[in-house]
Amino acid sequence: MATYLVSRSDSNSNYQVWSFDPSQRDAFTQVPISKSASFDSGLNLAPIGGYLLSWGAGQPAGKGTAFPYRLFEFDPSSQDPLAGNTVQQGSWSSGKFWGYRGHYSSNPNEQKELPLISMGNFMLFFVAGEGRGTYMLYNFDPNFVNPMSSDPLPSTYTPQGGFPSIEAGHELICVNNYVIDRYGDGSDVRIWSFDPQNTVPLSIPEVWCGNWDGIDSRHQIVPVGEKILTWIPGKPTFHLWEFQPGSDQPFRKVINRGTLPDAIKDSSSLLAVLTKTQNVTVGDPQPGTIEYMRSKIKHVVYYTLESRSFDNVCGWLYEKDKSPINFIGSNRPFDGASTKYFNKDGSKKIYQSKFQNGQLSNDWDLSDQRQDPFHDNSDGLHQMFYDKRPGYAGRAKPDMGGFVKNNSTDDVMLTLTPEQLPVLNGLAANYAISDEWFCSVPGGTDINRAFAVTGSGMNRLDTWEGGSIYANWPQYPRRQSLWKLLWNNGIKDWSIYNSIAWADNPFTYHLYLEGQSPSIDQSAMKLIGGIESFKIQANYGTLPSFSFLEPVWIAPSGTSSYHPGASLVPGEITLNEIYEAIKNGPNWESTLLVITFSKNGGIYDHVAPPYGAKPWPNDQRDGFGFDLLGPRVPAIMVSPWIKKNTVIRSGGSIPFDSTSFAATLLNWFGIPKSRWGLGDRMDQTPTFESVFQETVARADAPTLTVPYDKGFPKAQ
Repeated sequence: MATYLVSRSDSNSNYQVWSFDPSQRDAFTQVPISKSASFDSGLNLAPIGGYLLSWGAGQPAGKGTAFPYRLFEFDPSSQDPLAGNTVQQGSWSSGKFWGYRGHYSSNPNEQKELPLISMGNFMLFFVAGEGRGTYMLYNFDPNFVNPMSSDPLPSTYTPQGGFPSIEAGHELICVNNYVIDRYGDGSDVRIWSFDPQNTVPLSIPEVWCGNWDGIDSRHQIVPVGEKILTWIPGKPTFHLWEFQPGSDQPFRKVINRGTLPDAIKDSSSLLAVLTKTQNVTVGDPQPGTIEYMRSKIKHVVYYTLESRSFDNVCGWLYEKDKSPINFIGSNRPFDGASTKYFNKDGSKKIYQSKFQNGQLSNDWDLSDQRQDPFHDNSDGLHQMFYDKRPGYAGRAKPDMGGFVKNNSTDDVMLTLTPEQLPVLNGLAANYAISDEWFCSVPGGTDINRAFAVTGSGMNRLDTWEGGSIYANWPQYPRRQSLWKLLWNNGIKDWSIYNSIAWADNPFTYHLYLEGQSPSIDQSAMKLIGGIESFKIQANYGTLPSFSFLEPVWIAPSGTSSYHPGASLVPGEITLNEIYEAIKNGPNWESTLLVITFSKNGGIYDHVAPPYGAKPWPNDQRDGFGFDLLGPRVPAIMVSPWIKKNTVIRSGGSIPFDSTSFAATLLNWFGIPKSRWGLGDRMDQTPTFESVFQETVARADAPTLTVPYDKGFPKAQ
């Protein structure tokens, strides 16, 4: 990632570009550009997604007004960086923003200027009237696959409304997931959570309200990534502030101050532009770094399975295997299952045990759960807090004692051994597993899968897998998915592979992506495939950079998701086929396969999950604040750049959870965090690039043997 500042003047069309590195003594380095490079001083300019958007003043057009716009790429290597490749260009009619109304304020010239404020991957239309702050939130879709063909702000994401307390005299500045609202003498500040799925996108109540010492109305406030630069046009000094929106003093720390170059001092405005890190090797990247991961890994495959806790399917991984473990993050012992762990059924203790003594046989099905355990949010809290006082409400540490009581069955204390699940455990032992990876929230599939691909449960505790709400779900505004984020940053090299339709729709695309970007929906047939297509592409070496795999969901028989209620053998067979397809393809050495589970599914795990960051500050449903992680699930990483018998932990106070995958992926793609807009949990989650520690790709790639049972018998 590189940071640039564009300085402009109101008096002429000249501009300058500066490389900005606050860690250096001279933070500003002028980028040489052509003396003839110019940019109309009358044009507005804002970053949005991975692009820049410019628009001009209103021009008469028929009975209304038209606003010319251009969406383009910023190219700092060019002699004229603001003359970058045009992606979309055209004009907006005033009716797009004002509809049938002539005004939203008392300003008679209101429609001569178009008041747009970039919200990262959205655009806010905001008219500050004396008695009403009118807003509309617009979606952003660059449609870079079809240049010059569509409107980059295709439609409203939330309808027109009025902010209750933001009106004339207020200035709004977006910094990642938050908006700074400055008013009064310029030092009065409120901080709002920006939430694109809310009808009021600046979510009420405010996160913070107070005074910004040292700042007044003369200061310009310029977001620079996750930091804030302040300066007074015409004055020589600048300050760079650390921004901590969740703290009691969000602007507590000045991390850099200095003197501006004369060419900036005399400018009228500054704009920060962060460029995506290119996926190229520079220098000699060291193992365990994101640069090393970029240099070795060109394809990431993510396969999410269903409803199994860590103890249940991987808890005995190192019971018999006494190989030295390569610990990353911490070297405490492997935290697996044990027959000493128990729950109570009345006065009786039900201990953790092995299903069918850990053996395989043609005489029984490899199915340890006679029914699907309960796993709604209320069930999860019952299971994790046997002692309900003080319980979750008192922020007690979970005692993990209520699984048997909540489910009214001893089955939830059963576990499966490496002999019974040799593929899942074989990959874990031959490559890496984390015994410190939690599902993101106590609850069901939809919200936990939402955390993995959007950074939150979308402020819901339920599931919406059927009926009209599922069928119509793409029509509702919701927090963006990582695919929309990739698309908004010009990245199309990804695919979603589904094994089976759910209620006539590809589940992941329908629930988390459809309706978020019109040009993605138009290209859906090219971006969505079947699991057999994935295997073929893996064999031929034609996989995209990022592949997301769905299993066959819950079914009476034949499910490949490991879901309780059916034999686990098909799940093992399918996982092995995926592994073999990658291993036998030409890109094995440059591919990472990540296997995890969406949730524990109501099955016991002995490790108490910690409390974590709220995904969005105002998330709250039925007394639950989305600030407690759910039980552990396996997370297995497979690559020849990973040492055998690796157990990886975060190494910090925050453990891995489902958001860790997306954060690692986005870092690998080089997208600056300040452009994510996926909430606080995603911003704070640890990433796992430290797993890549081999200096030479391993030549050994084991062949695994699938299990058998009554329904899938072993040949005699």
